[in-house]
Amino acid sequence: MTNQNYFRHRTTKKLIAYVGAVALGLTTTMLLPTKNTAQEIEEGRTNVTIEKITGNIEEYEGQMVTVRSEVEEELGESGFVLQTDDFFGGEPFLLLNASAEPVSRPNDEIAVQGTGTVREFILADIERDYGIDLEDELYIDYENVPAVIAESVALAPTPEELAENPSAFYDQVIAIKAEVGEMFSSSTMTIYEEGWIDDIGLIVVGVNRDLDAEDSALQSGEMVVITGIARPLDVNLLEQDPELGWDSDEISEFESRYTDRPMIFADGVYPSALDD
Repeated sequence: MTNQNYFRHRTTKKLIAYVGAVALGLTTTMLLPTKNTAQEIEEGRTNVTIEKITGNIEEYEGQMVTVRSEVEEELGESGFVLQTDDFFGGEPFLLLNASAEPVSRPNDEIAVQGTGTVREFILADIERDYGIDLEDELYIDYENVPAVIAESVALAPTPEELAENPSAFYDQVIAIKAEVGEMFSSSTMTIYEEGWIDDIGLIVVGVNRDLDAEDSALQSGEMVVITGIARPLDVNLLEQDPELGWDSDEISEFESRYTDRPMIFADGVYPSALDD
């Protein structure tokens, strides 16, 4: 029988700050959305916090960035007013979903992540440049505020939120920020979040980094954002992972631990933008 410690979270904290995004390939056969949202997210030139853009829009205007935040208010079906730190003056920050893919949050606590271009929000210009028709009365108070006009928007639950209500996120593109736990193989790992009292975590498959490249291997304790789709546990994928080499007893033990947990089918992973 597998040693229980093999599946437990490594507590070592190695919070590593990165800038930029790492593009990764898909190693697990699965049905992905027709629009590869995760790929678009990863192609963001800069992975930043919204506080860094607020007050410095001249520095970022026109850049492709990836941002994630809790939502202060939804503006119709396309707009999100993101929460900003009052330390920076509490200036509103908009995330506008300019894609054809709607995003429906299961509840008001769920954050969002978007990748797009930094713009000063001027309603008439945005409608003209992106060929969209917004509800003018909802945006009247947001003229000239910083905004990201997003080509892709994903739900951004925490690991705990996903574990508590997985079916609410099934078959939707998610972007989940987490700490790398156990690396079972180069394509299978567990993830956790700080403050979550849980020694099981969530299982992620489809992870792929070029392990021959310098400093590219994922490390326990590394903070990352994983893009992909959540689905029910499928132990068949584990049996097909040649690096694991688990026998039937080990697979059964793993399944008993994770049977009520979702499995994240990753099609990308990149370093998290950490607050200073």
